[in-house]
Amino acid sequence: MNLPLQQLLKLQSLDQIALDAKKRIENIHAEIERIREKASQLETHLTQKQQSIQRQEVQYHSNTSQLQALEATLAKQKTRQLSTKKMEEYQALENANADLTRKIEDLENQMLTDLDHFEADKKAYAEWIGATQRDLEQLQLREKQLQSEKQSLQTTYAQQCANVSNFETHLRGPFYEVYTVLRRCEKTFPIVVPIIKGNQCSGCHLSVSTDTVAKAKLNAHPQCCENCGRLLFVEQES
Repeated sequence: MNLPLQQLLKLQSLDQIALDAKKRIENIHAEIERIREKASQLETHLTQKQQSIQRQEVQYHSNTSQLQALEATLAKQKTRQLSTKKMEEYQALENANADLTRKIEDLENQMLTDLDHFEADKKAYAEWIGATQRDLEQLQLREKQLQSEKQSLQTTYAQQCANVSNFETHLRGPFYEVYTVLRRCEKTFPIVVPIIKGNQCSGCHLSVSTDTVAKAKLNAHPQCCENCGRLLFVEQES
């Protein structure tokens, strides 16, 4: 194998390390985003439950005020009824009092039912909020760990990019030029691959022409796979 190909294989190895670090950084970033989304959903659900409890409490207080107003009205009407001397007015007040009494009873029954639901919801909410807070704490801890790992990998990636840049500073020639073109078009790694048994490209595992194989053995000029475009070489027999 000629020196340019040896250098490219070394460069490819350095590039692969950098790409692996970059991919891991992207995966961690995606995981952090998923954690944040899940935490946001939990917080939203928590807020919704809080608001539901608050609405029930407000409604109960409103019903209490309404009940007090109805009871006050009933007391006034009964006082008027006791002092009236007209039968028609007395009967009208009697009917009105009966109607108010029914409304008061209905409201009291509704409030008792609402109170049972409210107390049950508050108990369930107290239990749920504890579990939710623990889940949020675990998510925050996991995010912190991932952020630390991401920061470390970013340092590694930056150093590896510097290693790649330093290594290829003095690389020249047609083999290197083909390699940089393939790298820019984001050719799947590895992009420098050997021809294997059966005259197959070891990158795509499809056959290449005998003419390409013959030229690759000479190592005089870069030879690319006719199928996937990878840069080919022939390994020396031991």
